[in-house]
Amino acid sequence: MIRFRPLLVLSVLSIAALVVLVSLGRWQWSRYMCKRAAAAEPPVELTIVDYQPITEGLQFVHGVRSDTREEGWRVFAPVRTGAVSMFVDADFFPGARAPLPTEVRFPASLRSGAPITGVSVSPNAPGRCGGRGGAGLGGLLALAPQPLERKWFQVDLAAMGRNAGLGEVSDAYVAAAYVGADGRATPNPFGGAFARPAAQHLGYAITWYGLAIVLLVVYFSYHVSVGRLSLAPPRARED
Repeated sequence: MIRFRPLLVLSVLSIAALVVLVSLGRWQWSRYMCKRAAAAEPPVELTIVDYQPITEGLQFVHGVRSDTREEGWRVFAPVRTGAVSMFVDADFFPGARAPLPTEVRFPASLRSGAPITGVSVSPNAPGRCGGRGGAGLGGLLALAPQPLERKWFQVDLAAMGRNAGLGEVSDAYVAAAYVGADGRATPNPFGGAFARPAAQHLGYAITWYGLAIVLLVVYFSYHVSVGRLSLAPPRARED
């Protein structure tokens, strides 16, 4: 017979922590499965030939590069093509502090009139990994945007467009190559094959689930150590 007298406060805190750990594990597992499926689909390449840069509409999105694990801010530069405005992820500023709009010039690669080529990314598409149509926990964990400073912690094209005073905004953006001061182009680490690999999300899922198991072991071990959980032999029947 199992005798169990749980401690109230410890039990409540442990249940709350367990819910968080399992939720994080499920979130990372869903991203792992989503990215496994997405890996089988080739990225959609997009080229924009005729466009006009909207130089006053720069927006900054926080991100961590998948190639160098460097924290920084992606520069989303809007251009107008036809009757629609489209954002181009065209540059990256390293560091935890977002650059001031007055410190950043509109990317030279978009001012030259050369065709814009990159991967088309639709963050709100159904099933998009990490987007609003995919696992929703990522959006819930993101910090609140700061529109006055043009700072965003997840890609929200519609809100970014309103903040920039644009009209109709495309529901996709272009992850273009980053062009350094030396004129050398490097692949965009936030688009296509350079996005965070699925195996990393599997590792995170295992970590969160592992911590949940450790929490349960510690919880029940503590109750055993203070005599609140025991296996008592069944009482003998008296004739």
